[in-house]
Amino acid sequence: MAAKASMLWFVNSNDPKAAIRQGLQHDPAAAASLAGALCPGLTAVPIGEASLAAAATPADDQLFVGVYGSLVVVTSPVLSTTTPSALPESWVTAVPADAVIVLHTEPESSLGAFARWENGTLRRSFSANPVTIHENTGLPFIFEGPFWAGEHPLLYADGAKPDPQALPFHPQEFAEQAIREWLGFRFTTPLGDDDSDPAHITVSGFAIRPAGYQPTEADVELALAPGPDAINGEHGETGDAKPHTPGRVARWFGFGPKS
Repeated sequence: MAAKASMLWFVNSNDPKAAIRQGLQHDPAAAASLAGALCPGLTAVPIGEASLAAAATPADDQLFVGVYGSLVVVTSPVLSTTTPSALPESWVTAVPADAVIVLHTEPESSLGAFARWENGTLRRSFSANPVTIHENTGLPFIFEGPFWAGEHPLLYADGAKPDPQALPFHPQEFAEQAIREWLGFRFTTPLGDDDSDPAHITVSGFAIRPAGYQPTEADVELALAPGPDAINGEHGETGDAKPHTPGRVARWFGFGPKS
């Protein structure tokens, strides 16, 4: 089953795939500190922990952070973009890292996007749906060869005619293969035999609120509620907290409309 995801990884490990496979120890205090740094002038209200699989696509007013020593992950709607190379520099450089990796996938539009910075320099950025390449920057990695050679062709429903402009692969599969190569897992199920399971990676959740916001009873209850379903529920629709219209979190961050 195809999955939607918007995430940013900071890597300071020679073998991040092995580190993830062995199991990551999450540091909630460090996660809270990074959430605050990513939201200057705003209030990051803790709403409990979830798995990375459950937090791969946060609500419009949410942010999830996982800190595991040499590895750090952030999921946020800010990362939902067709031009990953143009993400805010303050986010891409938020944690000093040997490598910075971005993944964004949207099953509804068949969009797949990924980017990788090495030692602060953009190494590769790609974004496309099956018929439109939004971004294709940098030299391809070795794993990309079989995709461009047509070894992972797009599959069409019976009777459907292939678009003559279509890529020779599915962009979402392409983007998730980058994450497999670099981190050893993917979100789309079923997982492969060698894939780590993102459901076993713990992250801390935060509701992003305006400066000076005071947590309500509803916020406290949400933070205490067990399980990822509670975190991903309709936060702010009970008690004194108010629901937020789509796109407001982007305006709070000051980044304007998403690309």
